[in-house]
Amino acid sequence: MKYRQEHLIIKVYYIFKFTKFYKKNIMKYKLEVGARTVDDVLTAEAGGADRVELYSSPLEGALTPSAGFIKTASLAVKKMKLFAMIRPRAGDFLYSHSEFQTMQRDVETAVENGADGVMFGILKDNGRLDTKRMKDLISRSGNKKISLHRAFDFSSDPMCSLNEAIELGCDYILTIGQAQEATFSRHILYKVLEAGRGKINIMLGLEAGFNTQKELPKILEETGALEYHVVNGYRCRKSAMTWTGKSKGKDDFLKNTMFSIDYLSEQAVRDVRDILDEYESKEG
Repeated sequence: MKYRQEHLIIKVYYIFKFTKFYKKNIMKYKLEVGARTVDDVLTAEAGGADRVELYSSPLEGALTPSAGFIKTASLAVKKMKLFAMIRPRAGDFLYSHSEFQTMQRDVETAVENGADGVMFGILKDNGRLDTKRMKDLISRSGNKKISLHRAFDFSSDPMCSLNEAIELGCDYILTIGQAQEATFSRHILYKVLEAGRGKINIMLGLEAGFNTQKELPKILEETGALEYHVVNGYRCRKSAMTWTGKSKGKDDFLKNTMFSIDYLSEQAVRDVRDILDEYESKEG
C-alpha cells in the first residue's frame, strides 16, 4: 500500500512538472512574419517568430516566391515554419484558367521545395470564395497547413467566407480587419473572431504603418486574438555599392531604388514577440 502511495505521488509530481514545462514552452500567442529574402527569414527566426510567409513583390501586395527562395529558406531555418504565398499576379483574386493552372503548379512546387504550408485565396466574380478551385489547391498541398490570405478581406460576405474556409479545412485566415482597412467593419471582425474560435485560427495583420508599442497592447485587450502577422518590420539601408552611377530618374522605379535595400528588422520582430510574451506571462 505504501509503495502504491509513493508511486502515485511520484507520478503526480512528474505530471505537474510536465504540465508546467508544456505551458512554459508551448506559447499560445503566435507570430508570423512576412519575409522577402533568406536573410529576412533568419532575422524573423532570431526575433522570435513562429512562422514566416515567403513572398515577393511587396509593392504589388505580395506575390508567389521563387522555388529557389523556398528551397534555400527551408534548408536555412532551424525550427520555424515556412508558408509560401501563392498569388500569380497583382490585382483582384478572380483568376483566369491559365492563372489557376499556374497556382496549381506553384502549390506543388512550394511543397516539393520544403514549405510547411501555403497561403492563397480565390474569389468568384460575385465576391464569394471559389470553394471548388480552393479545394483543388488544398488537395495538391500534401496535407500541409493552409492559410486563406487577404482574399478574405475582399470577400462580399465575410461570415459566409469564414464558414466556407472552416468547411474546406483551412487552418488560418489572415485579415487586417482590425485596422479598418478591409471591406468589413471592426464590429464584424469581432463576430468573425468569436465564430471562428476553436474552429480556425484568425490571424490579425499588423500593417506597415502599425505602431507596435502603442497599438498592439490595445488590440490584444480588445480582440483576444492569439495569432498575429507582422508586415511593419521593414527598414531601409543604403546599398554597399561604391559606384552608384546615375541614382535618380524620373518615373524610373528601378533607378530610384537601385542603391537602397529594404530589410527586416530583428528588433521590430522582437518588439512584437516581447509584447505577446508579456501578455502570455500575465495570463499564465
